[in-house]
Amino acid sequence: MVDFIKEVEEMLSLYDTFPKQIQEGYKKGIEIKSFNKKFKGVILSGMGGSGVTGDYIRVLGLNSKIDIPIEVVKGDTLPSWVNKDYLVVAISYSGNTHETLSCARQAYSIGANVIAITSGGKLEELAKKNGSPIVSINKNYYPRTAIAELVSSALGALKAQNINLINDNEINEAIETLKGTSRGEGLNIASNISDKNLYIISGCGPYELLANRWRQEFSENAKALAKSELYPESAHNDIVVWQLDQMKNTAFILFVPDEKEKLCFILANLLEKIYEKQGSTLIKINPRGNNLFSKLIQSTLLAGYVSVYLAKLKGINPTDTSITGEYKKSLEKANLN
Repeated sequence: MVDFIKEVEEMLSLYDTFPKQIQEGYKKGIEIKSFNKKFKGVILSGMGGSGVTGDYIRVLGLNSKIDIPIEVVKGDTLPSWVNKDYLVVAISYSGNTHETLSCARQAYSIGANVIAITSGGKLEELAKKNGSPIVSINKNYYPRTAIAELVSSALGALKAQNINLINDNEINEAIETLKGTSRGEGLNIASNISDKNLYIISGCGPYELLANRWRQEFSENAKALAKSELYPESAHNDIVVWQLDQMKNTAFILFVPDEKEKLCFILANLLEKIYEKQGSTLIKINPRGNNLFSKLIQSTLLAGYVSVYLAKLKGINPTDTSITGEYKKSLEKANLN
């Protein structure tokens, strides 16, 4: 079995930079120019790791006191109701993502204000051509390892527009929480689940985001089959699967909500009993931090560590995502680039 020592260490080292990414990304974001405008809403456009950035912002927006909606677009078309009174944040790590470029062009065509978050490429060129603010992201990452900088850059850029989802103290607290998250935690979890071939990852309320993010990290880094269950919605459908005695070679990962999240707390207790009856491995994750952003980003870093070590233990190269290139080649053949 190949152990991919070099590739594993490269990925772990990139995840290690999360605290630095938060500090630098937030600073870059708040330094962009303000449009001095009250927006009707915010659209975050992005795909893959860049698209996940929008998910974090949306969750933080739902749990804040702002008075405008935040929506995420993961596709090549803006909603028909978006107009010049909306702020469109186009996020593409490479700067060459077809769907994001398409949305940015549509935004310009209707006169909407646009902010670009990118490491370069066509998005940077388009934003410069239209005089839009650009948050320049470090070029030396894989998109999934740049989540901390992408999210903090978006938070800072919105703050520059007087859309306050977070304050400086929460940013600093998140940095300290990340510093207290170790590779060893990830290795310990990965070691407990490395003999499984299916991963069920469950989150409730704001932790739905974490269930999806862990699934994506398991897919990209460990090439592992994973399914996310999103509660309370999954309590009305997905949960029925567990009425039967299903596959034993399954690991369940459950995010433990705060007690103040009454509905989610009830569901978590129920799920723990249901999953344990399946007779397989159950891992409970307690997101750490004194604010929601800290908890989300800390658990995201842990996902990176777990998935990379899982790849190592399974003999998988965590850096290889070559199959996504087939999709990009298909777009090029159709002149969608």
